[in-house]
Amino acid sequence: MESTKERQKLAWEGLFYSNRRIDLLLVSISGGGIYACLETVKFLSEKDASVHWLIWISASSFLFTIIVNFIGQFVGKKANHYDYLYCDAKIEGGEDPNCEAEMEIKKYDELSDKFSNAVGPINIACTVLMIAGLTSILLYFLAVFTSV
Repeated sequence: MESTKERQKLAWEGLFYSNRRIDLLLVSISGGGIYACLETVKFLSEKDASVHWLIWISASSFLFTIIVNFIGQFVGKKANHYDYLYCDAKIEGGEDPNCEAEMEIKKYDELSDKFSNAVGPINIACTVLMIAGLTSILLYFLAVFTSV
């Protein structure tokens, strides 16, 4: 029972702390990438030059990184929420829970697993989108500065 109480405490802390470090990097880099893309568009517009499609791909990738990251935050929060409720139901059910308590425990465990299993692919999608944005903006600037 003590391990379940400790797990509940960790789930509660995880509700507020889940994926902070990588999320901060994804959002910071993507925000900076959007800014760089918009400044490039502004510069090219002032020079009456056409905006290359790689700039739009990059800006879109960075924007979708942030959007998908927010979705991931929501999903992670739900996973921790249901894990907390699972632990709460398990504690309330005691050592030998009745049928109703057992069904509640199972329900929260399945919901927690469902949301937890979705977090990994969402984080991978964010990372791939950010890398696509970085790659396309890098390719654009390499093409521009190596052809000058």
